[in-house]
Amino acid sequence: MRQLLVIAAIAAWGLALPAVAGSEPPPSPTVTESPAPADSEKVPPPLKPGQETFLIRDLGQNVFAAIARIGGRATSNAMFAIGENYVVAAGAHMTREVIRDLNAEIAARTAKPVRYFILAHHHPGYTHVDFDFPAGQDVIMSWQAWQEMNNEIRKPAYPVLFFNEGLTLKPGGLTVVLTNLGRGHSAGDVVAFIPEAGVVFASDLFYVNSIGYMGGGYMREWLLALDFLEQIGAEKVIPGTGPVSGVEDITAFKEFFREFLTAVLARIERGESLEQIAKDFDMPAYRQMAGYQQMIKVNLQRAYIELKEEFGR
Repeated sequence: MRQLLVIAAIAAWGLALPAVAGSEPPPSPTVTESPAPADSEKVPPPLKPGQETFLIRDLGQNVFAAIARIGGRATSNAMFAIGENYVVAAGAHMTREVIRDLNAEIAARTAKPVRYFILAHHHPGYTHVDFDFPAGQDVIMSWQAWQEMNNEIRKPAYPVLFFNEGLTLKPGGLTVVLTNLGRGHSAGDVVAFIPEAGVVFASDLFYVNSIGYMGGGYMREWLLALDFLEQIGAEKVIPGTGPVSGVEDITAFKEFFREFLTAVLARIERGESLEQIAKDFDMPAYRQMAGYQQMIKVNLQRAYIELKEEFGR
């Protein structure tokens, strides 16, 4: 099935989209790239609007990563691609302030409008994120994410485009290939691949040197999604948190993920309850990863529920 998705995504490059008129889940501590230190005799200039939220990395071919700054407003990374006709942006967990700051960073680099925003996923029950996009921006998401949002007490007031498997945008000079991977980190994760730049935006399917947040995830399908990300052909990967990385970092995260699930499953097969496992569950080789102390029990609970249902006796 994942191979079919890859083929569908590649085949979709030539299909252009026609022009058309709570509290948030706990994020993993971010590991971001730091700006070069200022000369000790100089006072660095004050940050402009948006700069306190994102550190922008130029990835070439008018594709930019927006890396969430530690302690800033954003809880996960974003990206944007400047085409000849319009801008395509992408992200998740987007509060009103984060949307404003990302748009400020884009406006500092181009006067072209942000026509489409790709919402990588949505967690149900969090109505203060993903609902405040400005007029004039259509929001693209998976059909699963649309179902989650449409079932919220608060309803989206902006135009929505949702799709099943694949969708391709042609903003001019670039191709943005969208693939709905279905269940993984959420009920419907979308990844964006820009082949001209060799860049894939993975959002929270992938974390760099962090165990990540798995509290709403689907374990077996998530591993398949990581296989897809390894094989899509990208050279640069924008993760949910952490710096722009390579395919080898996806492999490292997948190895941690597989070892984590194997450890949980082994104890389920011994007949242990969640309470018994939680008392002494530990992965010493991964204690240094960001978020380990904060997230391991949350992730353990989700993995136990998922694996117990599928493999438990």
